[in-house]
Amino acid sequence: MQVRREKTTVIFVGNSQQSTPSIQIPTGYIRHWKKYLMGLLSSFALLISLIAYLSYSKVSADLSNDKLGRELIKSKQESRALDTSAVKKYYLSIDKKLLRINKYLRARGIKPIVDDEGGEQSTDILSPEEIGEFYDGSLNKMINYVAFTPMGYPHEGAITSGYGHRENPFTGENVETHKGLDIRGNYGDNVISTASGKVIFAGPRGGYGNCIIISHGYGYETYYGHLSKILIKQGQQIEAGDMIGKVGSTGRSTGPHLHYEVHKDNKIINPRSFLTLE
Repeated sequence: MQVRREKTTVIFVGNSQQSTPSIQIPTGYIRHWKKYLMGLLSSFALLISLIAYLSYSKVSADLSNDKLGRELIKSKQESRALDTSAVKKYYLSIDKKLLRINKYLRARGIKPIVDDEGGEQSTDILSPEEIGEFYDGSLNKMINYVAFTPMGYPHEGAITSGYGHRENPFTGENVETHKGLDIRGNYGDNVISTASGKVIFAGPRGGYGNCIIISHGYGYETYYGHLSKILIKQGQQIEAGDMIGKVGSTGRSTGPHLHYEVHKDNKIINPRSFLTLE
């Protein structure tokens, strides 16, 4: 059995007494309009409250995230300043060592690793990265200078004749100028290069006999004379410590030994100061 719901016909009449088309509304809606209105208002109030709560939560979260971000940045800056101060203090000892190295380099006519000509100074504390880059650059320069500056003995042996004036080794009379060091050796002993560079001469050269000349850059050249055998070729690039020849007695020589010279800016200088770092 079908239940028929009661409906109420609503007609709106204007000032001109003209009516609009009628509208049928279930009678129950009219009888209980207060209850429906309260429900609608309650739903609207709940919606407004939910929107307000969500907005407040978002603002609180944004403020909390911003505060946390500021605290993290502050903590990072404080930690970085502390670390930088400690690193800077630690590297002061390295500065002193670099100054000592520069002292040895200057004694040999080599450009210092770190220039100290002065200038504007800043009290700002550098970052660890900036300090690290500075010292890394200095150490790279040091490696380069050490590699291309003649250092040490080209052959292990006693020095039998030094740099400077000496008696003629053949006659024992008169005085002559000796342009390098004579280092005693046995025929066929190894001769090594005292620095990296490029071979600019390899072959017979008058009184030097079989001779090797190596250009190392920075104005340096080294000469190796009286060799019994030459193991490298002109134009060849070599590294410090490479074997380049064998001890002999070719040229103007009284017996097996190595004649060793160091030139700087086309001037002959005493090789003895290059044998050690002391």
